Amino acid sequence: MDESVYETLVGVTNSDANIRMAAETRLKELANAPEYSVSLARLTVNKDLPVPHRQLAALSLKSYVDSYWSAKNDRFVGPEPPQQSKEAVRHIIITGLADSESRIRVVSAYVVSKIAHDDFPEEWGNLLDILFSYLKSNNADSVHGAMRVLLEMVKKDISVQQLPTIGPSLVPELFTVLTSDNVYSFRTRGRAVTIFSSCIEMLSTLREENPTLADQMVGPILPQWLQAYSTILNHHVQDNAEKASEEYGLKMDVIKSICTISGEFPKYILSSLPQLFEPIWNDLHNLRERYVAEFVSDSGDAEESFKDSDGNEIGFQNLIYVLFDFVSSACSKKSVRHLFVAADGQQPTDFLAQLLYVLIVYMQITQEQMEVWSTDANQFVADEEESTFSFNTRVAAIDVLLALSDSFPVPFFNALGKAVQRHISESVEIRNNGSSDWWKIHEACLLATGRMNEDLAEYLEDDSRQVQFDLKSLFDHVVLEDMKMTDLPFLQGRAFVFASEFAKILPAEMASQYVTVAVQALQSPASGVPVKISALRALCNFCKHMDPQYVSPYQVQIMEGSCQLLPVATEESLMLLLDTLSSSVKINRQVTAQYEQTLTPAILDVWSKFASDSIIISYILDVFEEFAKNEHYFPSLCTRSLPFIAQTLARTDAEASVQGNAIDLLTAILTFGPSPLPVELSQQMYPALMDLVWRNPDPEILQSSQECIKQFLAKDTDHIVQWRDQSGKSGLDYAIHFVAKLLAPSASDSDALFVGDLIVTMIQKVGNAIAPVLPELLNAVLVRLESTTSQPFIQSLVLVFAHLINSQQDTVLDFLLKTSINGKSGLAILMTHWVDNYDSFSGYYSLKVSAIALSKIYLVNNADLLNMSVKGDIVVNPNAGIVTRSKSKRNPDQYTQIPLSMKIIKLLVADMGNSLAADTGAQDEADSIGDEDGEWEDVVDDVAIRSRQEYQFLSDVLANMTEDADDEENNPDLKNDPIYQTDLRAYLLDFFRNCSVHNVNHFMEICQQLNDDEKQILQAALN
Repeated sequence: MDESVYETLVGVTNSDANIRMAAETRLKELANAPEYSVSLARLTVNKDLPVPHRQLAALSLKSYVDSYWSAKNDRFVGPEPPQQSKEAVRHIIITGLADSESRIRVVSAYVVSKIAHDDFPEEWGNLLDILFSYLKSNNADSVHGAMRVLLEMVKKDISVQQLPTIGPSLVPELFTVLTSDNVYSFRTRGRAVTIFSSCIEMLSTLREENPTLADQMVGPILPQWLQAYSTILNHHVQDNAEKASEEYGLKMDVIKSICTISGEFPKYILSSLPQLFEPIWNDLHNLRERYVAEFVSDSGDAEESFKDSDGNEIGFQNLIYVLFDFVSSACSKKSVRHLFVAADGQQPTDFLAQLLYVLIVYMQITQEQMEVWSTDANQFVADEEESTFSFNTRVAAIDVLLALSDSFPVPFFNALGKAVQRHISESVEIRNNGSSDWWKIHEACLLATGRMNEDLAEYLEDDSRQVQFDLKSLFDHVVLEDMKMTDLPFLQGRAFVFASEFAKILPAEMASQYVTVAVQALQSPASGVPVKISALRALCNFCKHMDPQYVSPYQVQIMEGSCQLLPVATEESLMLLLDTLSSSVKINRQVTAQYEQTLTPAILDVWSKFASDSIIISYILDVFEEFAKNEHYFPSLCTRSLPFIAQTLARTDAEASVQGNAIDLLTAILTFGPSPLPVELSQQMYPALMDLVWRNPDPEILQSSQECIKQFLAKDTDHIVQWRDQSGKSGLDYAIHFVAKLLAPSASDSDALFVGDLIVTMIQKVGNAIAPVLPELLNAVLVRLESTTSQPFIQSLVLVFAHLINSQQDTVLDFLLKTSINGKSGLAILMTHWVDNYDSFSGYYSLKVSAIALSKIYLVNNADLLNMSVKGDIVVNPNAGIVTRSKSKRNPDQYTQIPLSMKIIKLLVADMGNSLAADTGAQDEADSIGDEDGEWEDVVDDVAIRSRQEYQFLSDVLANMTEDADDEENNPDLKNDPIYQTDLRAYLLDFFRNCSVHNVNHFMEICQQLNDDEKQILQAALN
């Protein structure tokens, strides 16, 4: 058998296609033979065969294991080999882990790992014993092979429950490998570190079940590991570039492990952090010169990069990223605070100033970036966005700056001022010495300072903060000069952007000067990509943040300059242009209206080119909304754009996404236009829209149409109700039939995602005109509610009834009690889905509507309603262990059943708790964060606490919903809604106090059944 399999494998590599195809067919036939897998294993470990043929045998065995080994595999095709063959394969292939040829060890490890995933521990109970024996062999080859398998097993096959048994044997052997630097390679030692880190993560998970056991396992072993880590970090290979790169790989694994330990078991590493910080800082400090020489200097050449045995590229630049990560995570720990902040808590240490000085060095533009950005405007915009998805040393260094500023705001800015001043001073000498790269450190200083513009401006305005940063001197002596450097476009551009980042606080005499220079740069034919893009970014900031009196003289030039660039712009640069245009048209709306004949065609032309690009379209919609808000602009906008939109809607060959985006353009005009709308607008566009939605039921068209029809009804109710088609069918009839179509059982959830809002608007705006069909519509809503599991769709449907309960409580409750769907009452259907999904509802206004309506349900004096059984708290199974996805499918979560009245109180108490939490002391909140052992010990700082809490509490969540806020700001009906005006926290306080005083619907009895946290919240509220 072995000979036949071998000859067939050799045939697979034959250059003759016929021979090769015949061999492949023969292999598939052989795979059905019981001895096939055993032959492949024997060929793999046969040292008399050529290594490439042995590799091919191993890879064939790996494929065989995927498809034939076990019916548990997703890729199983069968037949499964007999147990005797499996035992033989396991016995043979594991010996390949000790092979003298590294390529064979690697492929053998792949196969062993694959088999272990299926057979360990049930069918291969002695696997770990064999691997441990390899680890103890002191043979580098055996250890290398075993480590590769163990790494995979710890990640995929060894459970948390098995770790207490396996760990005491495994961890000492890993430590021996790590510390035997003369025996094992850097990569093998690095694998030992990675396996140990995985064990630490598993122990952290175990701590949830057995905290004592986890601590008992971790506490005794960490000191020696941390000492070994310190030794490794302090060591440096000399005079061997490849070995030095391999050492970088080990150091990266060590630093990642330190971060893991710090995150999972911080109390065990506190005292060691300062000791570990020193070598990490030394590497950061010492590598900066090499970084500048290889990447920043115009004469630098990067040294050769190397790959480890896994094929991963290793080198000092990757090490820099990990060093940055360590500084970012460690700087918030109390045990190293003294390294950064002086005893007075305000002044920085010399170390912090030196650290910022070094970080700015790493922020310099590289030669490669210069070459790319000089010709690729889109890449320049994408890389230099504050929220960039690009990742490089420059971006990584900025992230460290942000982490440091969060941890020590005042000392940070005092240190930043010193670091910038030192760099600027040194750059003068560098420039005088003839260096052509002197400007790069200027640019990096402006970048570092500019990224902190909001916080720095805030702190400088507050004298009590005692921030010492000479921003005025920076503007007077650096920024103004750098703006004139026309032969250094990246520096000149950075000066533009820097000035605009401080637009809010620029002195009047400077403001006009900076805007003028930026406009001139935008219009100059001599300006290259970096300057034009930077000028655009600066002008966008000026338009958004500067007093309009300083920008308005240049509004026309900004609009015209942007329009001139629109035809040639794409992707990121086009987004920047549209953002700038959107900001500039707000400055003086009458001036904007005078240029409608230029602006509207330019925007419609861009829309035509990018009609299916959702991101570009979102920017175009922003501009269109500004046009529509402008009462001077609106009539001309309609005259020019409505025929264009109507033509797009009428096309039968257009993509659905394009027509959906055209509907969104129309919606923008309706939403921000006057009420009532011009008669010709409704008469022209409403029929065109309805014709499309009946002709093309595409989800994108249906979704966009729901919002558009809603705006027609909200803004122009009378015209829509009065309009008739040739058959006498009214505009309202069309809207009702459209809603019925969306609610039909055959329609998908995504088709009707926003139908709830449309129905609510119809009820509020049309009133009695839909009374005859309203019960039928509400019945359809209940049918869909009972059949859907989509949370956003559930919210949309539930809120229809929530609005009605808030306005017509008795009528809608009576309807729900009398309605039956498949044997279930309408009220039971509504309340079940409402309370089950309540926690997932979102939206500033929607949350208020839902909470207030639910409180009114509780106040109803109806025992049948309030005693309705609904889902309560989850039932915790203490013996469940770690729940995998397959386990959760087989054994779904179980819940208690509780009365509706109790569920409502529990939900509203949770809302109350979220709002009360915002009033707790910041210090108390920070102290309470962490695990049961009080291990969290991050630096407590006012700003840091505010940033952590910013989105933690309901009141803050509501306040920070910018998208909803933008919509509501332009919705006078909503702003006048009493529910929108309601202070939800005050409302809930009043609700609970009233229920308590009058024991409404057995409120006091319900309170006795709440959990301790809920009782505490209620007690705090009622007191």
